[in-house]
Amino acid sequence: MTDPLQRRAIADGVWFSCIHDPKFYHNSISVTLVTPLEEGKTSAAALVAYLLRMGSRRCRDMTELERRLADLYGAVLDADVSRHGEYQLLTFSVTGADDRFALEGESISRGCAELLGEILLEPKLEGDAFPQEAFRLEQQYLIDTIEAEINDKRSYAAQRCTYEMGRGCRFAVSRYGTVREAAAVTPAEAYRRYRELIRTARIEIFFSGCGSPAYAEETFRRLFAGVERAPLIHIPQALPKAAEHITELQESLPMSQSRLVMGFRTGLPTARRARTAARVMTALLGGSTGSRLFTNVRERLGTCYYCSARINLLTGILLVDCGLEQKNRRSLQDAILAEIADLAAGHITADELEHIKLAFRSSLCSMGDSLARLEGWYLSGLLQGETVTPQQDWEEIRSITGEEVAAAAAALTLDTVFFLRAEGKAGDGDE
Repeated sequence: MTDPLQRRAIADGVWFSCIHDPKFYHNSISVTLVTPLEEGKTSAAALVAYLLRMGSRRCRDMTELERRLADLYGAVLDADVSRHGEYQLLTFSVTGADDRFALEGESISRGCAELLGEILLEPKLEGDAFPQEAFRLEQQYLIDTIEAEINDKRSYAAQRCTYEMGRGCRFAVSRYGTVREAAAVTPAEAYRRYRELIRTARIEIFFSGCGSPAYAEETFRRLFAGVERAPLIHIPQALPKAAEHITELQESLPMSQSRLVMGFRTGLPTARRARTAARVMTALLGGSTGSRLFTNVRERLGTCYYCSARINLLTGILLVDCGLEQKNRRSLQDAILAEIADLAAGHITADELEHIKLAFRSSLCSMGDSLARLEGWYLSGLLQGETVTPQQDWEEIRSITGEEVAAAAAALTLDTVFFLRAEGKAGDGDE
């Protein structure tokens, strides 16, 4: 990447950012609506994303939409619903070839920007509601997606632990909502939610790739000049820094392998260097094949099938999740706690710390190989109030000391233990 992130406001609460890298032969334009997670509203917002991707007022069906994309030299349209801390993110993107490959000198990037703006701001409607037939199809798709979450047992166990630790907090709200919530949404309610999002959401637009962002910026400036905006002022919730007591929960499902998730409070470090030290500590604990949990707990003790750790700095939660036989549960918990205590005591060798840092370096160096990863990196940073480059992040990681890692481990307090017990024979969803 030759230039750092360039970012500017183009409307009230609407930001345009560009990432220029000449090694690519294509460009990506994405628009992300950022809104606080709120029970009772997430399903409607997810449906908005799915309905908008189906076309626009000018593209009345998928055939017309595919024709428009084909005319843009095979551009690709995508939509995604995700969660980032207390936020629900609705992302719409178009990826297409650079303008220099146009056969007749037309601007592919302008065409992609206009199509994306059209999809976002000119939806297909029936009166003051989304079309009934398309709505029912997408509603059923959303319900099926929510119901299928339990099929990934590892992810399900982690979600359950996070939910229990976040009761009363926005970050515990599902990005899709619940089946009951999704089933209750009507076409008119989804349209009202759409209008609310266009008016109040924080909007982050990215242009990434080898081309000039000028046409895209001009297009979105013009489009949003005619949009009434009243962006929400989001005040983050106060989150617990330490566990008050340990909660143990258990569920049973038909599967062959039990799952254990241990949820720790991290102390919610606020200084950037302390947050970086917490990331390094998590990687050293259970973030790679060279980590303590893999080397000592899985390989040496043999108490589990897998064991890893991940941290969410926005929620102040570190999860250790494992696949195991039920008989090993207590010994596995003890072994995990022993590894954390050992890190907190400062028993960290220079070699293992260097090994983990090199793993970070490899990951950060490959960040520039994907426009989607670059956009995700910078969007995540912007939502945390910072714009650090991957290189700057690596410079800080390489300077983190063993003492700082030990302090991050010492700040951990066990809050919740969720055990998903294997019962009976596994079904097709035992993943």
